[in-house]
Amino acid sequence: MVVYLFGYASDDFVGRVIVTPDGRTVAQLADQLVAWGLAPEQAGSVTVRNEAGDTLDPASTIARTGLGNGDIFTVERG
Repeated sequence: MVVYLFGYASDDFVGRVIVTPDGRTVAQLADQLVAWGLAPEQAGSVTVRNEAGDTLDPASTIARTGLGNGDIFTVERG
């Protein structure tokens, strides 16, 4: 199933809408958001959180994390 999500990166001031299959992993979702950011070449670890602030497992699929249409996620870099 395809979902649309609102993503924010800690080192960027622009939120982005990502339309993606929910079978992708949280790590792939984070990579996509970071690739569109201000410094995509910046290396380092990332932490992905849902709107409630819970840390999402990077190996889990978007569907397994419970993210669905219109949900917000944040990628914290560093």
